[in-house]
Amino acid sequence: MLRILALAAALLLAGCSLLPGKPVTGRPTADAFELKGRIAVRFDGDGYSGTVWWRHAKARDVVELYTPIGTLYARLTRDGLGAVMEAADGKRYEEADAQALSLRVLGWELPLDSLPFWLFAQSAPGGESASVTRGADGRPGQLDQHDWRVRYRGYFEDFPGYANRVDLDRAGLNVKLIVSNWQGGK
Repeated sequence: MLRILALAAALLLAGCSLLPGKPVTGRPTADAFELKGRIAVRFDGDGYSGTVWWRHAKARDVVELYTPIGTLYARLTRDGLGAVMEAADGKRYEEADAQALSLRVLGWELPLDSLPFWLFAQSAPGGESASVTRGADGRPGQLDQHDWRVRYRGYFEDFPGYANRVDLDRAGLNVKLIVSNWQGGK
């Protein structure tokens, strides 16, 4: 009986962590944030969909991709020494660059160096400046940089500075990101 009560309590606590909270907490910036949401990727006639949990800081990124049923699909960690990806099957891959690693292992590029800036409609460092087009409401509608097109499809109503729907396009690749929660970095 005690085991059943312990199991029920654990399930209740796990369920509570899935309840929606405030969509934006703290002060997320391109330098530091935590993002949770859903992701859908289409590339070369193939695709992936699931959830994403991304913890970003200037010196380190951890991106976890989950299947639609909530099991870990892959974990990408990037720091000053390079990038490591751990797949669900236990295999570990390493590369100097996170974008090259994601292309090699997942089959599609995750522009991890530029994406933190693009999520906040800012030019990513290195090369050309981004071209940003604003909508009638004054908020960013589209950003173009490094052969990528970033479209801002929606913003949180009570937090208008934070996009909740972002599409990224590059030849042969489309990534749709629906953000359910932004948190300021630690």
